[in-house]
Amino acid sequence: MRCVIGLWMILAAVGPAAGVRAEGQKPLKETDARKPLYAGWAQVDITPERPVALVGQLHKRISKGVRDRLTATALALETRTADDSCEQAVMVSCDVIYIRKAMQKRLREVVKPQIPDFDVEKLFLNATHTHTAPGFVDGTFKGLYDVSGDEGVMRASEYGEFFVGRLAGAVAEAWRSRKPAGMSWGLGHAVVGMNRRAHYFDGSTAMYGQTNRDNFSNIEGYEDHAVEMLFFWGQDRKLTGVVINVACTAQETEQLSEISADFWHDVRVELRKRLSSDLFVFAQCGAAGDQSPHLLFRRRAEDAMRESRGLSRRQEIARRIAGAVEEVLPLARTAIAETVVFKHAAAKINLPEHEPEALPFYQTDSVEAAEVHVLRLGDVALATNPFELYLDYGIRMKARSPALLTFVVQLSSQQSGYLPTGKAVKGGGYSADKFIVGPQGGQVLVNETLALIARMWD
Repeated sequence: MRCVIGLWMILAAVGPAAGVRAEGQKPLKETDARKPLYAGWAQVDITPERPVALVGQLHKRISKGVRDRLTATALALETRTADDSCEQAVMVSCDVIYIRKAMQKRLREVVKPQIPDFDVEKLFLNATHTHTAPGFVDGTFKGLYDVSGDEGVMRASEYGEFFVGRLAGAVAEAWRSRKPAGMSWGLGHAVVGMNRRAHYFDGSTAMYGQTNRDNFSNIEGYEDHAVEMLFFWGQDRKLTGVVINVACTAQETEQLSEISADFWHDVRVELRKRLSSDLFVFAQCGAAGDQSPHLLFRRRAEDAMRESRGLSRRQEIARRIAGAVEEVLPLARTAIAETVVFKHAAAKINLPEHEPEALPFYQTDSVEAAEVHVLRLGDVALATNPFELYLDYGIRMKARSPALLTFVVQLSSQQSGYLPTGKAVKGGGYSADKFIVGPQGGQVLVNETLALIARMWD
């Protein structure tokens, strides 16, 4: 008998999540029993084989080469009893700007016959939001990315087929390679993402606005410099891979005309140099619709310090993230759990639309039955969403969550554009002027997500 949780349909907002209660304050229910954990990893190269239109800027860029390779990393998780599987998930981190619903759906169709013992509804993707990778839709925004007249250039739809084929192999490999594993979590800090919206005394706000103007007032929103980590270990207690969540998009070198994974490439290089050459690094972008790695002020001093180390800006970011991982690794090594409470809910939420006709240039997926995933792994919760989600919503989820540590993962399963806060909408500016879900829908998303998390602890 399988005991995986089925796909849920949630239609309306619910009340706030239950209060915090740590494991051990009352006996676990039978359905909450810790069970042996199995994990499998795979990584695949998803770099296009021909030039492509790079998505993310408001001008057409045809790639002129490859600065570094794009990758997708798959992590398969399962808890298992002697006679059957109890819960499962496969999540895939992709060096692309977003995930389209059609790509995830197609991947499930391709994977299903390859691994029939896996429930494909428990498969979900997330993007790192690099601006130096191809998209999946031909000729969006009045032909901005139309390459029909560019000889030898791969169309976005062609790349989509290539992308699905490569990911299918990685998902199947990760699932088939799962072995008894241990898990531990870690929390460190590194300054990576910063609020990118400058606010002025006249009440207006501008993304990447100048801060040396006389009427500059403040940076509009908060920043979250936490580095949230999940470590996975083999039977010999060797570190096999790490999930790293930072509230920042991968767009430090977003203007390049070369294919690149941006700073996550440098993070992988640095961590493998410090820890293990075969380490799997699973990148997650936290709520970061109003965040980026770009500096709005104090740039000259930051650059001087970085240059004195002989590092590029991307390498500096990698140094900070790798330092956070390395700092908490000894603590994580002392708290490895080989049996865990593992729950996975795949939910669909209807969110109120704000301006369905105000689509951004890259087009979006419908928010009717928007797909989210919520996982519980021991004391840790992980919750996905399909937006470029402003940080405040992620903080609301984390602050009210009953989990000891909560990972928020944006740009997962589909692409539904920016979701700004009320404060941002009032200030205006790019990312807060055209959106299909606004502050009201954002709070519905927060409450629905927290309700799903709460059910896993109650």
